[in-house]
Amino acid sequence: MKCVFWFKKDLRLYDNTALIKASEECDQVYPIVVFDSRLTFNDYTSNRRLYFYLQALKSLSRRIPITILNGDTVIEIKKFMRNVGAEYLFYNKDFDPFINYDELCKQVKCKSYKDFLIVEPGELPLYKIFTPYYKRWRDVQKEKPRGYPSGKFLGDRSEVPELVKAFEIPKADEDSALETLRSFNESLYSMTYTSRLSPYINTGLISIRVVYWGVKSEEFRRQLAWRDFYYQLYTLRRDYLETGIIRRFNSNIKWKDNEEEFNAWTNGMTGIPIIDAGMRELNSTGYIHNRIRLLVSYFLTKVLGIDWRKGAKYFMQQLLDGDYILNTANWQWVAGVGADTRIHRRFNIISQGKMYDSKGEYIKRWVTELSNVPQEYIHEPWKMSYWLQREVGVIIGKDYPYPIADPRGYFINY
Repeated sequence: MKCVFWFKKDLRLYDNTALIKASEECDQVYPIVVFDSRLTFNDYTSNRRLYFYLQALKSLSRRIPITILNGDTVIEIKKFMRNVGAEYLFYNKDFDPFINYDELCKQVKCKSYKDFLIVEPGELPLYKIFTPYYKRWRDVQKEKPRGYPSGKFLGDRSEVPELVKAFEIPKADEDSALETLRSFNESLYSMTYTSRLSPYINTGLISIRVVYWGVKSEEFRRQLAWRDFYYQLYTLRRDYLETGIIRRFNSNIKWKDNEEEFNAWTNGMTGIPIIDAGMRELNSTGYIHNRIRLLVSYFLTKVLGIDWRKGAKYFMQQLLDGDYILNTANWQWVAGVGADTRIHRRFNIISQGKMYDSKGEYIKRWVTELSNVPQEYIHEPWKMSYWLQREVGVIIGKDYPYPIADPRGYFINY
């Protein structure tokens, strides 16, 4: 029997469920990738993230023959299967809200498999609150990694297209993903030390099962549970992606439409050093630590009062590890319209910044104008006297902006 395997967010050989199943059930397997312009380039596209994906695909194509299709996903897959005489399409379920799997599987015979998540939507009852979900999630028996596929793979070894300019990125291949996991020191996992696994998980260069069994930290595994929690919530209730979960609250908010403030936020020129450092790191690297993500999104929505959707879209256009569902869920949580029981949750940005970056090293790395500011003023440089500003070489309001808003302020307008 001839079959087609469709690579999407699973650009690996090791522990690739549907690829292993295809190699076991089919005499010949044709691996494919589809570039559908409507999916590849849209309002949520990050050129950096796309470049990472293309480099990962190049690495994978050196290990297995892949045919690249270009055009409408359903039309191109159906045509390719007819041309090679394939009976089934194998793929891993990834719950992508932009792909019409129902229509595709009306046109061709599909076999889809659990692979992307540890606990899939529907395995547990629908939960809108994380804590009870997590208690049930921990009790679910977790699957073990499955090894490598073995079979006859056929394809024209299509050349991977150069769709975007080059970016500075981590090495995008399966071995590097596994090495990143092996080098992760769980004992140091904290507010300031993370695994850096997210772009590899997002692209599927490493399986979620390998990650789960490769760590023992309960806090780290809890983060994997958040991933499953958000996917079950927003997959079973797609309407939440746009409306938010707390609809009454979301629809009553009168968000401000201030492009000047929004641009100051995107450019890292708000006058709040910890916010500006985070946004400049995001713009330069496509990465931003979870704690800083929380602060910059809180500042945009709860301090400036700008619609969370604008911030979420901008993040997706920049993030190396951007995931539409997870990004949407996180922004809704911060804005008070998502899966949070405390819709009026407040943060003290200055205090949080000092907890994260007590010596100001992170700020000085990204906000270089403040490199000579003393530690006691690094989070609030506007409190320096004019003479001290002159001495350290940064005049607030000239070399670095005054805060565009009170960082301890709170926007309420219902």
